[in-house]
Amino acid sequence: MVWPEERLKGPVDPKIPDGYFIRTYQAGDDRAFLALMALMDFDPWTREKLDYNMSRILPEGWFFAVEAKSSSVVATAMCLHNYSGNSPFTGDLGWLACHPKHKGKGLGYSLSACVTNRFRDSGYSRIQLHTEYHRLPAIKTYLKLGYVPVMYCQEVSELWDDACQKLDWPYTPQEWPNKVTGE
Repeated sequence: MVWPEERLKGPVDPKIPDGYFIRTYQAGDDRAFLALMALMDFDPWTREKLDYNMSRILPEGWFFAVEAKSSSVVATAMCLHNYSGNSPFTGDLGWLACHPKHKGKGLGYSLSACVTNRFRDSGYSRIQLHTEYHRLPAIKTYLKLGYVPVMYCQEVSELWDDACQKLDWPYTPQEWPNKVTGE
């Protein structure tokens, strides 16, 4: 999915839900991050995987949602520089995750908006993300925010048609880019 180029001009309202606040990385957050990722259904996270991703994070580009009453980190997302060789100003919204007890409150939207704004403010000309088609709640979050699918082959088109039906979201491939640029 990509952020439409025409939307790079203005910021996105992160709509932070009551009872939470968003902040950037602080010393020690890597432990909270690894604990949170252990709850997710991603491939297992190791210290080496975290170190690699940390080497790609923009300054002030690792965001955490914190529950105000407990001061606990409950969700996270990263701004990952993704130099591909063709487009040096490509960034990836990466590793969006939310503690299961805090899902459905809009934290994914808030964090994704913060990442998008950080890339935009840093002058990135392409913002993208990668997700799996079965992650329907995440996909709906990205669509609500304004990200659009890239329709680069027939198989992908069919997967998006199915995902949109399941989400009760308009399937409008004629409005979405049909090729991956900058890669």
